Amino acid sequence: MLKQIKRMLLWLRRLLKNAIYILLAPCYYICCLRPVRKGLVVLADGHIDRLPYSMQALRERLTEIDDITVVEYFHDYSFCNMIKGFWIMLRFMPLYARAEYVFLCDCFIPTTCCKKRKGTTVVQLWHSCGLMKKVGVDSPEDAMSMKKTQYRNTDVFTTSADVVSDVLSKALLIPRENFSTAGVNRMDLLYRKDRCASLKKYFYENYPEYRGKKLVLWAPTFRGNVHDSHLVGEEVLLKLQKELGEDYAIILKTHRFAGRTGIDTPVRITAEQLLTIADCLITDYSSIYFDYLYFRKPVILFAPDLQEYEEKRGIYPKYTDTPGYFAENEVQLRKGILTMDTWANEAYRAQQDKLWDEQMTFCDGKSTDKLLKELGILKNDEVSA
Repeated sequence: MLKQIKRMLLWLRRLLKNAIYILLAPCYYICCLRPVRKGLVVLADGHIDRLPYSMQALRERLTEIDDITVVEYFHDYSFCNMIKGFWIMLRFMPLYARAEYVFLCDCFIPTTCCKKRKGTTVVQLWHSCGLMKKVGVDSPEDAMSMKKTQYRNTDVFTTSADVVSDVLSKALLIPRENFSTAGVNRMDLLYRKDRCASLKKYFYENYPEYRGKKLVLWAPTFRGNVHDSHLVGEEVLLKLQKELGEDYAIILKTHRFAGRTGIDTPVRITAEQLLTIADCLITDYSSIYFDYLYFRKPVILFAPDLQEYEEKRGIYPKYTDTPGYFAENEVQLRKGILTMDTWANEAYRAQQDKLWDEQMTFCDGKSTDKLLKELGILKNDEVSA
């Protein structure tokens, strides 16, 4: 009975979403009566109320360029009612119609409601690197709701490697020629040694209780969908957090869709920022795995629900062949943490190097400038060395 109610609510939400599409289109076309405003760059996202991590490097660079006006439009309409959500989307239409460039890092409904004008370039930065959990038509969970129109206005799509572009082109129904080789701009942040040093200094000054300990970061993805999400394995991590002893500290940072559980460790620093500090990452099917790959440090793949997840969502790689220490239960996870200095050896790092060369080749610390140059926003003499 409960499943039937959930299905009915999901069907109703989809019906209302289609109605929103119909209402937004006329507003957009009316706003298009005015010309595109040269130099107007809009950064937009519908899943978070602040600048997403995937846009931080881009935002910083844009502020250094003359003749560019940046407008930020960030609203988490995932959990608001339909009327408020529609109002948020409606207010975006004048910006969308006048912008020369629109940057996104996930699907953003207002940009998909109708065919856009030619003078506006929509750039999809995407929010992940590499290939881990399946998306779009490749995933049983996503295939039912995936529409051909979902990314139809995407002019440029950035990924971390050619092999990733090949897969996402088919999964998200985007022409292969629309994919850029600039790389994923969020990775530029990890190449900044001064930034990493500042984050480390900030962390230990504000949380001195972590000094002298091996920091283990648990950063899993969510299960289900944005409206009905949950975690797997949190009870094991909470137990180990108390039992591992004074030499170790486990910091819990869950996905924002499932982060309303209240179990996150109260440190005012994000999971992505903690990557620069953590001695070990525990994750499951999250693409944060590929961000952390940059550091060539120990990764524990804790997946108690592997078989179920493969059936419901799907995973691109053969999971147990992914470089890292595989754990399905508390005993294996505990052993992986306590022996990380043993199994994370030269052979392990060689496997990481190979994976980087396969799925992260575009990410060289200069992706933001390469993308802006490709778009014509940056001139040759303005590109960073």
